[in-house]
Amino acid sequence: QKAGYTTAMFGKLHFGNNPKGVDDFMILPGQGNYINPDFITSKGDTTITGYVTDLITDFAIEWLDKKRAKDKPFMLMYLHKAPHRPWWPRPDKFKEFTKKTFPEPTTLFDDYKNRGTAAKTAEMNLLLHMMYSHDSKIRPETLESMGNVEPVVPEFKNSFYGPYGRANAEQRALYDPVLDSINTFFKANWPGMTDVEKMKWKYQRYMQDYLATISSVDDNVGRMLDYLDESGLAENTMVIYTCDQGFYLGEHGWFDKRFMYEESFRTPLVMRYPKEIKPGTTISKL
Repeated sequence: QKAGYTTAMFGKLHFGNNPKGVDDFMILPGQGNYINPDFITSKGDTTITGYVTDLITDFAIEWLDKKRAKDKPFMLMYLHKAPHRPWWPRPDKFKEFTKKTFPEPTTLFDDYKNRGTAAKTAEMNLLLHMMYSHDSKIRPETLESMGNVEPVVPEFKNSFYGPYGRANAEQRALYDPVLDSINTFFKANWPGMTDVEKMKWKYQRYMQDYLATISSVDDNVGRMLDYLDESGLAENTMVIYTCDQGFYLGEHGWFDKRFMYEESFRTPLVMRYPKEIKPGTTISKL
């Protein structure tokens, strides 16, 4: 901003709600919500109807196209919430991905032999710590009708109806058929499942939701790159893409991250700037 750039930030800041050095912003309070999210703006708080990944992209592209000072260079921070837990995909992605079956990692049933205490006690095991309602989309009333097959964790007591409760009637009508099919299967099959079968079922539900939310990120990053191409900005714009380390996708029986195992240790950093960076260049230096 001090160097004469016009600046903006749209999406998840996470730490602090008062961005510095930006001319325009719409940021999520904390982690934000997937469905009809609240946004903090320079003009006050607001709630926008829609799916968060699409909305963040809409705001960012609208700013590039209509709101930025076009006689100045720009710096835009385009910051996605997804795929933060709990994973609520867009309804069409939810329907699509719940029909998919994903290959299990070879270490899904890791026994942590020759590993230290941390690997054996970390609260990120799919069978033991991934929650049926909060994570796997089992309705609280389904669990209640089955005698509350999972202990209620106070902080997650209403976690199903947090996201789902934000949906309007039209949106719920899109979510409900898929939620009903998941709950019907669970109620009919869970009592007879072995722990191995429960682990496998939780793994598939996790993959379906997690990867569905990422699919929306893929689509929307594509929208942004397409806009840069179509508007003629691509050639003179540096694009920097990075994110958190990804969650474990069932490796070692885990979800979550933070452990220094190969599968969740790397952080992506991809840059595009046609004037300076030759496509396909890999730099191995830190």
